[in-house]
Amino acid sequence: MKTSHNKPISHKLKHEKKYLILESQFDSNYKLYIYIFFLFALGMPFIVIMKTYGLIRIVAIIGFIAILFLGVSIWFMKKGFMKNSHGLHIGYFSWGKLVFTEHIRLLNKPKVTILKFRKRERAGFVSIANPEFSQAFNAFDIYLLNEKHTVKKQVISFKSEKNAQLALNFLTSNSKLKHEIYSPDFS
Repeated sequence: MKTSHNKPISHKLKHEKKYLILESQFDSNYKLYIYIFFLFALGMPFIVIMKTYGLIRIVAIIGFIAILFLGVSIWFMKKGFMKNSHGLHIGYFSWGKLVFTEHIRLLNKPKVTILKFRKRERAGFVSIANPEFSQAFNAFDIYLLNEKHTVKKQVISFKSEKNAQLALNFLTSNSKLKHEIYSPDFS
């Protein structure tokens, strides 16, 4: 007699989802824009709450709370990876829950690597007054590569080398991707 405990492990793995949540989706500049947008979006329900009574006030309070929750959820959104039976996906998470995904197409790209770039980021309204003001940082981009490394496709970018390494380990352990040092062969 077979019970549900005697099912093969592969049955469980077929429907299992694996997640890796890494770092914030938005940098400080985008967070400033999100803050300003939702500050204005909260203005209308707040005015209605202050000026009305009864059912309209209750609806405005519910709208205010919904907009506030949405703004905070977007503010704290993180990026990472998800693997399910359909393959690998870039995942976007809020409050530890998967919000949406982007499928990673592995077609003709069996290799993966991390490339380090020096990038500059300008602050939101400061750059208008002082265009030379910017902040330099290292970006660690994960790329899919073809066999000869002549074609590359960026998958995701991180500000932390540790997060990029964790992502690389997740990709190689949950797919057939092989990590290689980037060395294009144009022969």
